Amino acid sequence: MLINTDGIVLKSIKYEEADSIVILFTRKLGKISALAKGSRRAKSTLLSGTQVFSYSNFLLNKSSDMYKISQCEVKENFYNLSYDIDLLSYASYITQLVESSIFENQTNNRLFDLLLKTLYLYSKYDLDYIYITRIFELKFLHYIGYKPNVLKCVNCGNNNLNKGKFSIVNGGILCKSCTHIDNTSVKIDSSTIKLMEYILKNDIIICSKAKVSKYIINQLENILSRYLKVHVEDLNLKSLNFLENLKG
Repeated sequence: MLINTDGIVLKSIKYEEADSIVILFTRKLGKISALAKGSRRAKSTLLSGTQVFSYSNFLLNKSSDMYKISQCEVKENFYNLSYDIDLLSYASYITQLVESSIFENQTNNRLFDLLLKTLYLYSKYDLDYIYITRIFELKFLHYIGYKPNVLKCVNCGNNNLNKGKFSIVNGGILCKSCTHIDNTSVKIDSSTIKLMEYILKNDIIICSKAKVSKYIINQLENILSRYLKVHVEDLNLKSLNFLENLKG
């Protein structure tokens, strides 16, 4: 059975002398593993399209045990990301986060588009890739079912969030009257709340054009890093420590 689908390479593993097993995030099939025969040979037609980050159109042959890549046509290889260690690190982080947090054979086209657009934005050197990553993280949480509530108090439903705090454990904002239920809740600037609301409502391309202060970006990073570790704890979170180790 032949299947034609667009896909992004999340991971490539050397296999035997010249083959690779690639982890693909595809539109039609979700996350799958596929064998790329001879893809590591210099003259292989599969070489470019099976590199990590590559966005390609794949022709897949489904056998009894696994998929095999028959053909691939590169649409965008994002090769320029490998020239900058910081961009490479952030691109590796988000692909590892996606790879470790989605299940085999489950489609998620909103997440697919988000990953593709984020790689595209990273390849634009004039953009703030740290801010882009925060946008990705927040929308990623939304698309895998862990969207934080920033529109009203998660405890009482009050939409007056002035002087409220963000509760990592409860998954969103606590109003001033409810902050007592979580003594680990953290202060959050009203501008950060508005930014989170804006990001959740709009496409990442639109959000990337906003001018945001470093203070707000840092506050958002602090909240999201803790939120990911709490609410995605049942998944493989090695990727969450990837950038922290690099920064250290």
